[in-house]
Formats: sequence, structure tokens, C-alpha cells
Amino acid sequence: MAAQRKPSTATPVDHASTAPTFRILKKAQCPTISGKSDLTYNIACDPAAKGLFVRLTAASGGGFFSNEWVALKDIQQALRSGSPISAIRLMPLFRGQSVNTPGFLLAVLAAEGLIRPLPGKQRVHELVQNSDFQARMEKLIASTANLPDDAAKTKPQLPAKPKAVNADLSKRKPGRPSANKPTTKKA
Repeated sequence: MAAQRKPSTATPVDHASTAPTFRILKKAQCPTISGKSDLTYNIACDPAAKGLFVRLTAASGGGFFSNEWVALKDIQQALRSGSPISAIRLMPLFRGQSVNTPGFLLAVLAAEGLIRPLPGKQRVHELVQNSDFQARMEKLIASTANLPDDAAKTKPQLPAKPKAVNADLSKRKPGRPSANKPTTKKA
């Protein structure tokens, strides 16, 4: 017999009215880290908070991915938590909808010049210290030019608050479920 849930007494939150409106600054494409397919992504700003956000919008290879917006400040915090950088470092930024998403985001960050591959390595990167990314984004924010109407403004679906991005993943025991993956019990 299934347990019945009690009705919630909490006041529902209208996320559509509380979500900020983002201005998409850039729509671009880049290859995946493996180079086998291409990704399409957006970079946007929240005009009120002046924060930058990134999201994936398409993958030519057909792989699943999450299209949720991720704050650049959260990405930078994850990247600064040590070296070398791999897709595993970006996993806590997403709700766990697809294991492809962190690797796809890594490809976007490489395309934007925020990270670069370590010599002789394809999937391991390092932070670029003197990237011109911020200056390029400030120039786009200052411009009055808009993207086509279908992409100019969007109400974003913000991800859940990121989990601890500085967690040492190397200490996880093999065979144990990840903290950000739900476990299910069979009856």
C-alpha cells in the first residue's frame, strides 16, 4: 500500500515572474572535445545583476544534454578549485540530467578561450590566465545591437544551486553512487 502525501501548505512560487530576463549576447558553435560533432551554445547576461550565463542549445551528434543556464561565476569557481581540469570538475553545476553536459561545457569553455588542453592531452585542460573573454563580453554588453528576435531575450530556467564544486572526487569509493545521482530501490 502506497503512502499518501499530505497536501503542501507552502505558498507556491511563480518562477516565471521571478526569473530574470536574460539578454543573449552570443549564439555560437564549436566542436566537441573529441571533434566528432558540433555544439551550439548561448552566452547571455542578466542586465540587472550584470552576471554572465552559458547554456547549450544543440548537439549535432544527437547526444543528450541539459540546456539549463549556468552562471559564469559558478563555472569559474569550479575551474579554480584545482588543476588539471576535466569534465568531472563541472558535474556539480548540473542537475545530473546527462553525463554529456559537463564535457560539452568544457568544449564551449575551450572555444571561448577560458581553458586550453594540456600538451599531449585531449580531455585534460588548464585555465588560461590572461583570457580576453571578459573584455569581449563587456563589449557585447555595451553594444546596443540585438540578436534576431527569437533569441534576443529569454526567461531562463536556472539550475539548482550548485553542489560543492570543490569536493575531492578522487576520494569517492568505486561502486558507490554519486551524491548528485538519485538512487532507486526496487520493491
